Amino acid sequence: MSTKVVLLNDTSTRYHHGCSRVIRLLRSGLEDRGATISATVPARANWPEDTAHLDQIRGADIVVINGEGTLHHGVDHAERLLRIADHPVAKGKKLCLVNALYDKNPESWRPYLERFDLLSARDSESARQMSSDSGRSVGWVPDLSLSADAGIASGPRHGVVVGDSVRIERRRDLARSLSRFPEPAFIPTKTLRQRVWRMPIVGDVLKRGLFAAYCASLGPAQLRFELALTEADYLRRIGEAELHVTGRFHAVCLSILTETPFLAVDSVSGKIARLLRDLGLGQDRIVTGADLMTVSPDPRDHAFLDQELVAIRRAREMAKAKAATLFDTILA
Repeated sequence: MSTKVVLLNDTSTRYHHGCSRVIRLLRSGLEDRGATISATVPARANWPEDTAHLDQIRGADIVVINGEGTLHHGVDHAERLLRIADHPVAKGKKLCLVNALYDKNPESWRPYLERFDLLSARDSESARQMSSDSGRSVGWVPDLSLSADAGIASGPRHGVVVGDSVRIERRRDLARSLSRFPEPAFIPTKTLRQRVWRMPIVGDVLKRGLFAAYCASLGPAQLRFELALTEADYLRRIGEAELHVTGRFHAVCLSILTETPFLAVDSVSGKIARLLRDLGLGQDRIVTGADLMTVSPDPRDHAFLDQELVAIRRAREMAKAKAATLFDTILA
Protein backbone atom coordinates (compact mmCIF):
# COMPACT_ATOMS: atom_id res chain seq x y z
CA MET A 1 0.00 0.00 0.00
CA SER A 2 1.44 3.39 -1.01
CA THR A 3 1.88 6.28 1.37
CA LYS A 4 -0.96 8.80 1.06
CA VAL A 5 0.06 12.46 1.02
CA VAL A 6 -2.15 15.52 1.27
CA LEU A 7 -0.56 18.69 -0.07
CA LEU A 8 -1.58 22.01 1.51
CA ASN A 9 -1.11 25.40 -0.16
CA ASP A 10 -1.41 24.25 -3.75
CA THR A 11 -0.38 27.48 -5.47
CA SER A 12 -0.84 26.08 -8.99
CA THR A 13 -4.47 27.22 -8.80
CA ARG A 14 -3.30 30.83 -9.07
CA TYR A 15 -2.41 30.68 -12.81
CA HIS A 16 1.25 31.43 -12.10
CA HIS A 17 3.78 29.51 -14.17
CA GLY A 18 6.45 29.43 -11.46
CA CYS A 19 3.99 28.17 -8.84
CA SER A 20 2.60 25.59 -11.26
CA ARG A 21 6.12 24.29 -11.81
CA VAL A 22 6.80 24.08 -8.07
CA ILE A 23 3.66 22.03 -7.44
CA ARG A 24 4.29 19.80 -10.45
CA LEU A 25 7.83 19.02 -9.30
CA LEU A 26 6.78 18.58 -5.66
CA ARG A 27 4.10 16.10 -6.72
CA SER A 28 6.36 14.19 -9.09
CA GLY A 29 9.20 14.10 -6.55
CA LEU A 30 6.91 12.31 -4.09
CA GLU A 31 5.06 10.16 -6.63
CA ASP A 32 8.32 8.94 -8.18
CA ARG A 33 9.18 7.52 -4.73
CA GLY A 34 5.93 5.59 -4.48
CA ALA A 35 3.68 8.09 -2.70
CA THR A 36 0.11 8.80 -3.72
CA ILE A 37 -1.03 12.43 -3.67
CA SER A 38 -4.50 11.71 -2.36
CA ALA A 39 -5.58 15.37 -2.32
CA THR A 40 -4.37 18.94 -2.63
CA VAL A 41 -5.75 21.97 -0.79
CA PRO A 42 -5.65 25.20 -2.81
CA ALA A 43 -3.75 28.26 -1.63
CA ARG A 44 -5.69 30.39 0.88
CA ALA A 45 -8.43 27.78 1.24
CA ASN A 46 -10.14 27.86 4.62
CA TRP A 47 -9.40 24.18 5.19
CA PRO A 48 -10.40 24.05 8.92
CA GLU A 49 -13.97 24.92 7.91
CA ASP A 50 -14.17 22.61 4.89
CA THR A 51 -15.52 19.12 5.62
CA ALA A 52 -14.11 17.66 2.39
CA HIS A 53 -10.60 18.92 3.14
CA LEU A 54 -10.78 17.63 6.70
CA ASP A 55 -11.82 14.20 5.47
CA GLN A 56 -8.96 14.18 2.98
CA ILE A 57 -6.42 15.05 5.69
CA ARG A 58 -7.91 12.45 8.04
CA GLY A 59 -7.28 9.75 5.44
CA ALA A 60 -3.64 10.69 4.78
CA ASP A 61 -0.39 9.39 6.22
CA ILE A 62 1.61 12.57 5.60
CA VAL A 63 0.61 16.23 5.34
CA VAL A 64 3.00 18.38 3.31
CA ILE A 65 2.70 22.17 3.35
CA ASN A 66 4.22 23.97 0.39
CA GLY A 67 5.49 27.07 2.21
CA GLU A 68 6.58 28.96 -0.91
CA GLY A 69 6.33 32.76 -0.41
CA THR A 70 3.51 32.58 2.13
CA LEU A 71 5.03 32.60 5.63
CA HIS A 72 6.03 36.20 6.28
CA HIS A 73 5.03 39.06 8.58
CA GLY A 74 2.60 36.88 10.52
CA VAL A 75 -0.14 37.01 7.88
CA ASP A 76 -3.41 35.30 8.78
CA HIS A 77 -3.60 32.89 5.82
CA ALA A 78 -0.08 31.66 6.64
CA GLU A 79 -0.96 30.99 10.27
CA ARG A 80 -4.03 29.09 9.08
CA LEU A 81 -1.67 26.67 7.31
CA LEU A 82 0.46 26.16 10.42
CA ARG A 83 -2.61 25.49 12.55
CA ILE A 84 -2.61 21.97 11.09
CA ALA A 85 -0.08 21.22 13.85
CA ASP A 86 -2.80 21.67 16.52
CA HIS A 87 -5.77 20.27 14.66
CA PRO A 88 -7.23 16.91 15.80
CA VAL A 89 -7.58 15.74 12.20
CA ALA A 90 -3.78 15.69 11.87
CA LYS A 91 -3.15 13.58 14.96
CA GLY A 92 -0.75 10.75 14.15
CA LYS A 93 0.18 12.21 10.76
CA LYS A 94 3.71 13.10 9.73
CA LEU A 95 3.75 16.90 9.26
CA CYS A 96 6.21 18.48 6.83
CA LEU A 97 6.72 22.16 5.98
CA VAL A 98 8.88 22.51 2.87
CA ASN A 99 10.02 25.07 0.29
CA ALA A 100 9.29 27.85 2.76
CA LEU A 101 10.13 31.51 2.79
CA TYR A 102 10.06 32.51 6.47
CA ASP A 103 10.44 36.14 7.46
CA LYS A 104 9.56 38.37 10.43
CA ASN A 105 6.96 36.11 12.01
CA PRO A 106 5.66 36.32 15.61
CA GLU A 107 6.95 34.35 18.57
CA SER A 108 3.46 32.86 18.89
CA TRP A 109 4.23 30.68 15.85
CA ARG A 110 6.95 28.77 17.72
CA PRO A 111 4.61 26.08 19.15
CA TYR A 112 3.37 25.31 15.63
CA LEU A 113 6.88 24.84 14.28
CA GLU A 114 7.86 22.63 17.21
CA ARG A 115 5.16 20.12 16.31
CA PHE A 116 6.30 19.61 12.70
CA ASP A 117 8.29 16.46 11.96
CA LEU A 118 10.18 18.13 9.11
CA LEU A 119 10.98 21.79 8.49
CA SER A 120 12.76 22.87 5.31
CA ALA A 121 13.29 26.45 4.09
CA ARG A 122 13.95 27.61 0.55
CA ASP A 123 16.77 30.01 1.47
CA SER A 124 19.43 30.26 4.15
CA GLU A 125 17.99 33.33 5.88
CA SER A 126 14.59 31.66 6.18
CA ALA A 127 16.37 28.60 7.58
CA ARG A 128 18.13 30.79 10.14
CA GLN A 129 14.87 32.41 11.29
CA MET A 130 13.03 29.07 11.38
CA SER A 131 15.87 27.56 13.40
CA SER A 132 15.68 30.40 15.89
CA ASP A 133 11.88 30.26 16.17
CA SER A 134 11.64 26.46 16.38
CA GLY A 135 14.61 25.81 18.64
CA ARG A 136 16.14 23.26 16.26
CA SER A 137 18.40 23.21 13.22
CA VAL A 138 16.52 23.77 9.96
CA GLY A 139 18.07 23.17 6.55
CA TRP A 140 17.28 24.76 3.22
CA VAL A 141 16.77 23.63 -0.37
CA PRO A 142 16.69 26.15 -3.25
CA ASP A 143 13.19 26.83 -4.55
CA LEU A 144 11.77 23.65 -6.06
CA SER A 145 11.35 25.36 -9.45
CA LEU A 146 15.11 24.86 -9.79
CA SER A 147 15.05 21.15 -8.95
CA ALA A 148 14.73 19.87 -12.55
CA ASP A 149 15.98 20.86 -15.98
CA ALA A 150 14.05 23.42 -18.02
CA GLY A 151 13.20 20.83 -20.66
CA ILE A 152 13.48 23.22 -23.60
CA ALA A 153 15.88 23.22 -26.53
CA SER A 154 18.51 25.96 -26.63
CA GLY A 155 18.64 28.21 -29.68
CA PRO A 156 19.44 31.74 -30.85
CA ARG A 157 18.32 34.57 -28.58
CA HIS A 158 16.68 37.81 -29.61
CA GLY A 159 14.81 40.67 -27.96
CA VAL A 160 13.91 41.46 -24.38
CA VAL A 161 11.16 40.01 -22.19
CA VAL A 162 9.80 42.40 -19.57
CA GLY A 163 7.78 40.79 -16.80
CA ASP A 164 5.64 41.86 -13.87
CA SER A 165 5.80 42.21 -10.09
CA VAL A 166 3.53 41.49 -7.15
CA ARG A 167 3.61 45.23 -6.36
CA ILE A 168 1.64 47.69 -8.50
CA GLU A 169 4.28 50.42 -8.30
CA ARG A 170 6.94 48.01 -9.60
CA ARG A 171 4.62 46.86 -12.40
CA ARG A 172 4.25 50.49 -13.42
CA ASP A 173 8.03 50.94 -13.46
CA LEU A 174 8.48 47.81 -15.55
CA ALA A 175 5.76 48.88 -18.00
CA ARG A 176 7.34 52.29 -18.46
CA SER A 177 10.70 50.71 -19.21
CA LEU A 178 9.34 48.71 -22.14
CA SER A 179 10.01 51.43 -24.70
CA ARG A 180 13.70 51.54 -23.74
CA PHE A 181 14.55 47.98 -24.82
CA PRO A 182 14.94 46.49 -28.32
CA GLU A 183 12.16 44.15 -29.48
CA PRO A 184 10.42 44.22 -26.08
CA ALA A 185 7.56 41.92 -25.15
CA PHE A 186 5.57 42.12 -21.92
CA ILE A 187 5.10 38.56 -20.64
CA PRO A 188 3.92 38.23 -17.02
CA THR A 189 4.44 35.10 -14.93
CA LYS A 190 0.68 34.94 -14.38
CA THR A 191 -1.64 34.04 -17.23
CA LEU A 192 -5.26 33.88 -18.35
CA ARG A 193 -6.22 30.75 -20.26
CA GLN A 194 -9.57 31.66 -21.77
CA ARG A 195 -9.65 31.58 -25.58
CA VAL A 196 -10.87 35.19 -25.86
CA TRP A 197 -7.40 36.52 -24.92
CA ARG A 198 -5.93 34.81 -27.99
CA MET A 199 -8.55 35.95 -30.49
CA PRO A 200 -7.40 38.35 -33.23
CA ILE A 201 -8.33 42.03 -32.75
CA VAL A 202 -10.70 41.37 -29.83
CA GLY A 203 -7.94 39.75 -27.80
CA ASP A 204 -5.53 42.59 -28.59
CA VAL A 205 -8.04 45.20 -27.43
CA LEU A 206 -8.76 43.30 -24.23
CA LYS A 207 -5.07 42.83 -23.49
CA ARG A 208 -4.42 46.55 -23.98
CA GLY A 209 -7.09 47.31 -21.37
CA LEU A 210 -5.78 44.59 -19.04
CA PHE A 211 -2.25 45.94 -19.35
CA ALA A 212 -3.37 49.48 -18.48
CA ALA A 213 -5.29 48.29 -15.43
CA TYR A 214 -2.69 45.78 -14.23
CA CYS A 215 0.35 48.02 -14.71
CA ALA A 216 -1.22 51.46 -14.09
CA SER A 217 0.39 52.52 -17.37
CA LEU A 218 -0.62 52.73 -21.01
CA GLY A 219 2.74 51.36 -22.12
CA PRO A 220 4.24 51.90 -25.58
CA ALA A 221 2.03 52.53 -28.60
CA GLN A 222 3.15 49.26 -30.18
CA LEU A 223 2.58 46.95 -27.23
CA ARG A 224 3.52 43.26 -27.49
CA PHE A 225 1.62 41.71 -24.59
CA GLU A 226 1.81 37.92 -24.56
CA LEU A 227 0.08 35.51 -22.20
CA ALA A 228 2.08 32.29 -22.20
CA LEU A 229 -0.45 29.48 -22.07
CA THR A 230 1.66 26.88 -20.27
CA GLU A 231 4.79 26.54 -18.16
CA ALA A 232 6.62 25.16 -21.23
CA ASP A 233 5.53 28.16 -23.35
CA TYR A 234 6.75 30.56 -20.66
CA LEU A 235 10.10 28.80 -20.31
CA ARG A 236 10.54 28.80 -24.08
CA ARG A 237 9.93 32.55 -24.35
CA ILE A 238 12.35 33.32 -21.53
CA GLY A 239 14.90 30.94 -23.04
CA GLU A 240 14.69 32.75 -26.40
CA ALA A 241 15.31 36.22 -24.92
CA GLU A 242 18.62 38.04 -24.71
CA LEU A 243 17.49 39.69 -21.48
CA HIS A 244 14.68 39.22 -18.95
CA VAL A 245 13.65 42.22 -16.83
CA THR A 246 11.28 41.26 -14.01
CA GLY A 247 10.12 41.80 -10.46
CA ARG A 248 8.98 38.22 -9.80
CA PHE A 249 10.93 35.72 -7.73
CA HIS A 250 9.98 32.73 -9.87
CA ALA A 251 10.74 34.63 -13.06
CA VAL A 252 14.30 35.04 -11.77
CA CYS A 253 14.41 31.32 -10.89
CA LEU A 254 13.38 30.38 -14.42
CA SER A 255 15.87 32.84 -15.91
CA ILE A 256 18.56 31.02 -13.95
CA LEU A 257 17.16 27.71 -15.15
CA THR A 258 17.37 28.79 -18.82
CA GLU A 259 20.62 30.76 -18.39
CA THR A 260 18.86 33.93 -19.54
CA PRO A 261 20.56 37.15 -18.35
CA PHE A 262 18.21 39.13 -16.13
CA LEU A 263 17.66 42.32 -14.20
CA ALA A 264 15.47 41.98 -11.12
CA VAL A 265 13.43 44.55 -9.21
CA ASP A 266 13.28 43.11 -5.70
CA SER A 267 10.15 42.88 -3.57
CA VAL A 268 9.33 43.83 0.01
CA SER A 269 10.48 40.49 1.45
CA GLY A 270 13.92 40.59 -0.19
CA LYS A 271 13.39 37.06 -1.49
CA ILE A 272 15.18 37.68 -4.79
CA ALA A 273 18.21 39.07 -2.96
CA ARG A 274 18.21 35.97 -0.72
CA LEU A 275 18.07 33.67 -3.73
CA LEU A 276 20.98 35.32 -5.53
CA ARG A 277 23.09 35.44 -2.38
CA ASP A 278 22.54 31.74 -1.70
CA LEU A 279 23.37 30.75 -5.28
CA GLY A 280 26.59 32.77 -5.31
CA LEU A 281 25.41 35.37 -7.80
CA GLY A 282 25.75 38.50 -5.68
CA GLN A 283 23.44 41.50 -5.87
CA ASP A 284 24.60 43.30 -9.01
CA ARG A 285 21.56 42.27 -11.04
CA ILE A 286 19.08 43.75 -8.57
CA VAL A 287 17.84 47.19 -9.63
CA THR A 288 15.32 49.75 -8.42
CA GLY A 289 12.33 51.01 -10.35
CA ALA A 290 14.20 54.24 -11.06
CA ASP A 291 17.23 52.28 -12.31
CA LEU A 292 15.12 50.81 -15.10
CA MET A 293 15.08 54.20 -16.81
CA THR A 294 18.87 54.60 -16.69
CA VAL A 295 20.40 51.13 -17.17
CA SER A 296 21.81 50.30 -20.57
CA PRO A 297 19.04 49.09 -22.90
CA ASP A 298 21.53 46.94 -24.83
CA PRO A 299 21.07 43.29 -23.74
CA ARG A 300 24.73 42.60 -24.54
CA ASP A 301 25.72 44.84 -21.64
CA HIS A 302 23.91 42.49 -19.25
CA ALA A 303 25.26 39.17 -20.54
CA PHE A 304 26.33 36.69 -17.89
CA LEU A 305 29.98 36.73 -16.92
CA ASP A 306 31.84 33.44 -17.03
CA GLN A 307 31.90 33.24 -13.23
CA GLU A 308 28.13 33.81 -13.11
CA LEU A 309 27.53 30.89 -15.48
CA VAL A 310 29.77 28.68 -13.36
CA ALA A 311 27.77 29.65 -10.25
CA ILE A 312 24.44 29.10 -12.02
CA ARG A 313 25.38 25.62 -13.24
CA ARG A 314 26.71 24.65 -9.83
CA ALA A 315 23.54 25.99 -8.18
CA ARG A 316 21.26 23.98 -10.47
CA GLU A 317 23.06 20.76 -9.64
CA MET A 318 22.91 21.60 -5.93
CA ALA A 319 19.16 22.27 -6.21
CA LYS A 320 18.54 18.88 -7.84
CA ALA A 321 20.59 17.00 -5.26
CA LYS A 322 19.10 18.74 -2.23
CA ALA A 323 15.54 18.35 -3.56
CA ALA A 324 16.09 14.61 -4.05
CA THR A 325 17.29 14.31 -0.45
CA LEU A 326 14.27 16.31 0.73
CA PHE A 327 11.80 14.02 -1.06
CA ASP A 328 13.56 10.96 0.37
CA THR A 329 13.35 12.44 3.86
CA ILE A 330 9.64 13.24 3.59
CA LEU A 331 8.89 9.61 2.79
CA ALA A 332 11.50 8.05 5.09
